[in-house]
Amino acid sequence: MGFFDDICNRHWCEELECSCGTNVVLFTADGFAFFGLLDRVEDGIVILLPPACEHEVFVLTPGGDVVSEELSYIDVCSIVALSKNVCENPFEDDEDCERGGK
Repeated sequence: MGFFDDICNRHWCEELECSCGTNVVLFTADGFAFFGLLDRVEDGIVILLPPACEHEVFVLTPGGDVVSEELSYIDVCSIVALSKNVCENPFEDDEDCERGGK
């Protein structure tokens, strides 16, 4: 059984479905990370909407760049990790905190 056969299973889909309606960070096997509101899991595809108090889904690329998109479609079989109930954008560079401000 291959890597994707091991992680793309019924229990993983149930775990994702239980997280619907919450802000999540999803990590994929190809090195991307997505921050958004998990809207639904449909036909093996996870649909992310913009998280609370944001206007776009944030995507951290394998190269370290942060890009945004209106919504994201992610194959369930490519997801390797999930972080639930994320309150703030984890990809935001908070320069004020680094300088001792705020």
